[in-house]
Amino acid sequence: MPPQDDTDRSAPPRAPVRVMQVITLLARHRDGLPLAQLAEALQLPKTSLFSLLRSLEAGGYVMSENGHHRLGQETFSLAAMIQRTDAFPGNVRPWLAELHKACQETVMVGVPSKDWRELIYVDVIEASSWLRYSANVGAHRPLYSTSLGLTMLAFTTTERQRQYIEATPLTAVTHHTITSRTALQQALRRIRAAGCASSSGSIEGATGVSAPVFDGQGQLLAAVGMAGPTARYERDAEKFRAQVVRCGEQMSRALGFAGDYPRPR
Repeated sequence: MPPQDDTDRSAPPRAPVRVMQVITLLARHRDGLPLAQLAEALQLPKTSLFSLLRSLEAGGYVMSENGHHRLGQETFSLAAMIQRTDAFPGNVRPWLAELHKACQETVMVGVPSKDWRELIYVDVIEASSWLRYSANVGAHRPLYSTSLGLTMLAFTTTERQRQYIEATPLTAVTHHTITSRTALQQALRRIRAAGCASSSGSIEGATGVSAPVFDGQGQLLAAVGMAGPTARYERDAEKFRAQVVRCGEQMSRALGFAGDYPRPR
């Protein structure tokens, strides 16, 4: 009788996963690790791990010097390629698409301009309804007049808030635009406490809601939101707020944010 083969042939091969585990662990240790520490951390036999490292070294993905193993040039080249082809906001597009599907309204991601005077839309998915909020990628809006801009102001530093409020003329864009410095300060405190902002201050008859997006260092990177006709928004305001906040947290987690969401000051 031939010997029995206990191998589960339906199970996926382990080597590709082990390769990624090695790369991930070495990425966390810039100066490299000796074989013993790698084997202990990955719970792998030293002989198997050494063979794997030799293969990665032959491909340029790992370098071995003085008994330490660290990332090689090919791994850095691959990381740079991924960064170029899937940088922000493209790397959070799936969650924006999910938000669009859930709310059936126009959804967008915005970032502050370099001088922190305006909001810039960097990604937009418009609603299919003929009556919808319309925005173009690259368009600028005053921070104080939009929900996305108010979210950015609410979750930035106190000093940046102060500088913005002192230097920015608050001119009415709609009947609901905030035009008082005191009112703006109060609004930012409420937004900070609520974790999201809603505003009808940008276009007459339209209301938007937005939430913050944080990067891996815990810094405000952007804001994500939806906007539509005020009558439609008011019918499902709580649902829209919950969907947007959920999207903001999903994007933040995808970017490496690990703190409480929204991040308390």
